[in-house]
Amino acid sequence: MIENQTYERKREYNQKAKNTMLAFLNSDGGTLHLGVDDDGFVCGIDGDIDLETRKVVTGFRDAVTPDPSGYFKVNAEIRDDKYIIVATVERGSSIPYCYANYGLVPQGVYVRVGSNTVMAAREHIRQMIKDNGLGQYIAELSIEQNLTFENAKKIFADKEVKFGKEQKRSLGLINLDGRYTNLALILSDQCPYSTKVAIFEGLNKEKFKDRKEFTGSLFKQIEDVHAYLHVFNRLHSTFEGVYRVDHPDYPYVAIREAFINALIHRDYYIEGSVLISMFDDRLEFMSLGGVMPGVTHELMLAGVSVSRNEKLAQIFNRLNIIEAFGTGIPRIYGAYENSNAQPQIPVVNGGFIIRLPNMNFHIKQGEGIHKAAEINEHRLLDMFSDSVFNKKDAADALGMTVSGAYKLLQRMTERGFLVARKEGKQWTYKLRDKLLIQ
Repeated sequence: MIENQTYERKREYNQKAKNTMLAFLNSDGGTLHLGVDDDGFVCGIDGDIDLETRKVVTGFRDAVTPDPSGYFKVNAEIRDDKYIIVATVERGSSIPYCYANYGLVPQGVYVRVGSNTVMAAREHIRQMIKDNGLGQYIAELSIEQNLTFENAKKIFADKEVKFGKEQKRSLGLINLDGRYTNLALILSDQCPYSTKVAIFEGLNKEKFKDRKEFTGSLFKQIEDVHAYLHVFNRLHSTFEGVYRVDHPDYPYVAIREAFINALIHRDYYIEGSVLISMFDDRLEFMSLGGVMPGVTHELMLAGVSVSRNEKLAQIFNRLNIIEAFGTGIPRIYGAYENSNAQPQIPVVNGGFIIRLPNMNFHIKQGEGIHKAAEINEHRLLDMFSDSVFNKKDAADALGMTVSGAYKLLQRMTERGFLVARKEGKQWTYKLRDKLLIQ
């Protein structure tokens, strides 16, 4: 019989024979004859055949994870009056299988390519995981299995929720064969996804004021990003009677909901970071993946939620990080209920954006205009303290348009700072005696 995709022979049971059995398990199954050389000559198995057969069974079973016991069998047969060992391997249901001491890396995963047994490339391992998964990233097997959960343990403890092995299994962090899923990965301290925050000066991305990248467990990123944005979320104060009332640029609840929404609904198959950009007039949250099919803006406002990562949403809900499914977007809009500026959710290819307007932006703009007007008033009163002047004189002195100067002079006259007098077709102005701007 010629060696092929599903048949191999070896003189003895060694590491190469073990690799072939693992490759069969990860591919289309196959049969391995031990005690037969490459030319098909039956050389037989030396020693006690029962002992050698048990060595094959225990050696393979103990080396491979998850347990392959239900997918292979080993028997002794007589060929040409000699004992050989026949190992029959089926394709496993928990692909990819790997050597426990290596894990899901090329050195630990073997596949069949024609009649050859080869190490699987990293991309091949990822594809096997995806093909054998449930069509949802967080439910699939994590390539990284050496995970720690210091941040997660703290959050679960603070919320008085148990976080043992059974809870990890029921929450979806551990799959049926006992290995960590990608849900465990993104909640672990080894989470490979990050959040990048940039603070810009002005209304575009031309000049940075500050920027930072946040890594680690999603739980840690929620805390760290929230604290960072709080520093740049400035307050505008007003007085209501004798009480001072502080109004943040962005409602705290809107910031929190927008960021958590980005984490829950992003497509983790796509490598990249959640991007948060703060400008003078707005704060934008962008996650990769776009809106789920069939979900419209109206449905989101109505609280209809179709989660790309439902298990993650369930954990956030259980820990009270979110109040309930589908309430995030309505809560964001509710935070702007008494504001003229409203949040926006623009449609973009491959991404999901929530844009929060700065509720104090136009107020601050008005304050800036008022301050500039005060400065110009002082300049005029300084330059023309003892002389009569007209709107063109004022415009030339301040470097502004004649119409702008005229509006300023009208306002100063109405407030009693200037005396206006019409001379022919033109108005002239003079500082009112002994009058100072308060």
